[in-house]
Parts: sequence; C-alpha cells; structure tokens
Amino acid sequence: MSEAKSVPTDPGAGPGSTELRLEPHPRGASAARALVARLLTPVAPGPVVETAVLLTSELTTNAVLHARGDVVVRVTVERSLVVVEVTDHSSAAPAVRVPRLDAAGGRGLVLVEALSSRWGTRTVRGGKAVWFELPLPH
Repeated sequence: MSEAKSVPTDPGAGPGSTELRLEPHPRGASAARALVARLLTPVAPGPVVETAVLLTSELTTNAVLHARGDVVVRVTVERSLVVVEVTDHSSAAPAVRVPRLDAAGGRGLVLVEALSSRWGTRTVRGGKAVWFELPLPH
C-alpha cells in the first residue's frame, strides 16, 4: 500500500525530509499519522506531535477522498520547524469552510488554519500540494 522514501536534506538542519507515497485508500491516513509520530516523537514535545499527527491526518484524508491517484506525504524536520506537505493529483484548490454543526466532516482545513503557524497550497506538476508548519521549541 505505501512506500517510505527518505530524502536527505542539509545534515546540520536536523533529521531531514521523509516522503511516504500512498495509494488512494482510506488506510493511507493511518500510515501518514504513524510516519509523523515516528519522526517527531524524538524531537518534539507531545502536544506538537499530537497536533502534527492530527493535521497530517486531515490533509491526507482530504487528498485520499477528493483526488485521484497516489498521494505523497513529505515531512521535513528542521532545527525549529516541522513542515508537512501532502501532494495529490487534483488541481482543485482546497477551501476553508465552516460546516453545519450536524455535518460529519468539513472541519479539516478549519483545524489546519487554527492550529498551524502557517499553511498554504502550491501548484505542482499534475496537481497541488497542501502544507502546514509547526514551530519546534528550542
């Protein structure tokens, strides 16, 4: 179902970047959460790990549900920052919307906007990437 690929970055910058390629299946969010938890637990306090896992789950679930094709999750850990980016094959830009109180979903980007220090989207070849940043305490 998934394949993890380590991508080295500046050796002095921290553990670096790791990519996980996921088939478009709901189990993909679970694999993405496990990756983020494994990478951040040694370098970040529990609340940062929990927030990163939650936001990764939201972005990955959106990509799996709304895009076609494989999804790539990239986690980059730097000295004072973690960046998680989820790439999919849809060019449709995500939109923050306020769901009805009785709605079963639709809160993912509201959470990303509220809990991350920054987030955004960018166009990539064949789709888009949605990313968020969280600061790491010194």
